[in-house]
Amino acid sequence: MTIDNRSQRVVVAAVYAIAMFMAVLDTTIVTVALPAIARDFHVSAVAAGTVPIAYLVALTVFIPVSGWLGDRIGGTRALLGAIALFTLGSALCAAATSLPLLIGFSALQGIGGAIMLPVGLAMLFRVYPPADRVRLSSTLALVTAMGPALGPILGGLFTTYATWRLVFLVNVPVGLAALAWGLLRLDS
Repeated sequence: MTIDNRSQRVVVAAVYAIAMFMAVLDTTIVTVALPAIARDFHVSAVAAGTVPIAYLVALTVFIPVSGWLGDRIGGTRALLGAIALFTLGSALCAAATSLPLLIGFSALQGIGGAIMLPVGLAMLFRVYPPADRVRLSSTLALVTAMGPALGPILGGLFTTYATWRLVFLVNVPVGLAALAWGLLRLDS
C-alpha cells in the first residue's frame, strides 16, 4: 500500500463519517424543535411534523438514484455534490420564512443525504480491503450512534436557549468543512 492510498483511506473515511454524522443527527435534532417551529409559523404540531417526514421521504425515494449517479459522474463528485446539497438545504431550512419552504428545504436535505451515504460507503469499499472493513465499521458505528444521541440534547439546548433555526445551522459549518477537505484531498 502506498502512502497516497493510506491518505485516501483516511480522507474518504473522515468525509464519509462527517456526512453520516450530519445525516443521522438530522433525524433526531429536528424532532425536538418541532414545537418551536409550530409556534413560530403559527401552525399545528401535526403540520410541523411534516418537516422530518419530508426529509425521510426524500431520503427514501432518492437512495436508489445514488448508485446510478455515483457511476455516472464518479464517486467523489457525487459525494461532494451531495454534501453541498445537504449543507445548502440545511442553510435554507434555517432561513425558511414559512412552513412550506421549510418542508421543501428539508426534502432538499433528504436528497443530499440519500446520495451522500450510499456513495460514500461505496467509496469506502473501494479504498479499504475486506480485511480492514470490520475495524472501520466499528469506528463508523460509533459515529453513527453519536448523531442520534446528540440530536435531542443539542435540539433542546438550541430551542430552549436560542432558536430552532440552529438545529439546521449546526450542519452548515460541519458540511462546509467536509466539503472543503474533500475538495482538497479526495482523488477524483
